[in-house]
Amino acid sequence: MKLKLYYRLDCHLCEDMYQLIQPYLSEYDIELEMLNIDKHKVLQDRYTSLIPVLTDHLDNEICHYFFDKVSFEKFLSNKIG
Repeated sequence: MKLKLYYRLDCHLCEDMYQLIQPYLSEYDIELEMLNIDKHKVLQDRYTSLIPVLTDHLDNEICHYFFDKVSFEKFLSNKIG
């Protein structure tokens, strides 16, 4: 499974979300693509007020601002179960 994390450098919320998702990566064989929005104008326009944003590979939002464990685990159960 592939997920995307849209982030900014020096963003404590981004760092928190990244740390909180780490235990799930190996457990569920998740590939996490990290996308720095400041390197892409289109991504800046889309996500600047929402970061960090965690999406599936089709850019369907799972959570933003904070890691939402309930939403994330619901997403996983829908994909796995």
